[in-house]
Amino acid sequence: MFAVQLDFFALQSAIPQMARDLKTPASDLQWVISGYMLAEAAFLIAGGRLADIFGRKRFLILGAVIFGLSSLLGGAATTPEMLIGMRLVQGIGAAIMLPVALAVTTNAFPPAQVQRAVGLVFAIGSVGLAFGPLVGGVLTDLMSWRIVLWINVPVTIALVGLALYGVEDSRDETVPKSVDLAGLFLIMISIAVFTFGIDRTTVWGWLYGPTLVCIVGGLIGLSVFTWVETRVTYPLLDLSLFRIRVFSVMTAAGSIGNGATTIIIFLSMIFLQDVQGLTPIEAGMAFLMFSLGYAIAGLISGRLDWMKPWIVMSCGLAVGGLATIGMGAADSLLTFAALAGLSGLGLGFVWAYTSVVTQSVVPKEKAGAASGTVLTVLISVGGVALAIAVSLYESYTGAGSPNQGLVIKAILIGSGLAALIAAALVVLFGRDHGAPAAGKSRATVGIFA
Repeated sequence: MFAVQLDFFALQSAIPQMARDLKTPASDLQWVISGYMLAEAAFLIAGGRLADIFGRKRFLILGAVIFGLSSLLGGAATTPEMLIGMRLVQGIGAAIMLPVALAVTTNAFPPAQVQRAVGLVFAIGSVGLAFGPLVGGVLTDLMSWRIVLWINVPVTIALVGLALYGVEDSRDETVPKSVDLAGLFLIMISIAVFTFGIDRTTVWGWLYGPTLVCIVGGLIGLSVFTWVETRVTYPLLDLSLFRIRVFSVMTAAGSIGNGATTIIIFLSMIFLQDVQGLTPIEAGMAFLMFSLGYAIAGLISGRLDWMKPWIVMSCGLAVGGLATIGMGAADSLLTFAALAGLSGLGLGFVWAYTSVVTQSVVPKEKAGAASGTVLTVLISVGGVALAIAVSLYESYTGAGSPNQGLVIKAILIGSGLAALIAAALVVLFGRDHGAPAAGKSRATVGIFA
């Protein structure tokens, strides 16, 4: 969690210098972020489920090795294509690490302590998250954007060492060591094709033939995947998870919040450096408030097991949404930074609490699959939201345009409004289904939901 969070947030600060070094527009490097996210999303369910079947410890180590090697090669990239390619591979490594890390934690603790344990994992990740923009800005400004990627190498080496000696292996003993190959192929291809189509709208346009083919084809593939999963003995995705009310509502709400977060991070870095003229270090400092708020939310989210999930989620979305609207309307950098802190706090609760509460309401043996499913939805929506935001941004402005700042602010306001709407929907559809008290068994949770 620390490695992935540090990498994602630190690299945001490096995008403008990276674009100048590789002689390409900053908006063209959205694939460094969205391509990474989409590759991650395409493999999350597969990574979590394969780890459940074949052993979580070995998959945690495998993910770390892929993540570290791709970071090393990405930092040595000499062309945008090479950098983006390595980021795609890096996304696959993260797709294996993230759900397995949560599943390993879930299986290491009794049910009464799962929410706090998973919350602690997010808190550790929040350390990397909080200092990510500043670390990225400092390394980019004083040395090079390449160091931002290379810093992952010693972190992942440490992870492999810790996993070898400190993690007890576990797997889902209720299923044989067999893989739903049809489901595996369909979910990866469908998500990849759909999200690629969304991403390419910035180049092709929304009504261009190949765009529609990718989007519609991806949706059809996901429909076929759902049909297949209801007919195989040991499915890749256990659709019964979505019968748990808390699981479904929290996943849907979390995806909207993560979409807003992704847009805020990417556009804020462009706004602070290209519009406001700040250096990478100054931009990292200005955006540090958002990251600190996000980190504080991660620290607290695991300790809210005494509250009903709909209250936590709706409040997080409401605070994050209102503050994001304020960021879009702010007329000074000081106000922008202060509101960014509140936005990060609210949306940080949404991101961390979604995984915290969903891990506490699923059967223990399905922890990896459940985590992979939740993260797939959250990250897929984040990638799609970013592609839509960049498409709107490029449609109305370009580098150096006098409208650049106004368009970014308008998109921020729209993102905040989406979070407010999501908060209202959580109140409508989630309020009658509070979380069970800490310590109830997962069987009870399933019946309750």
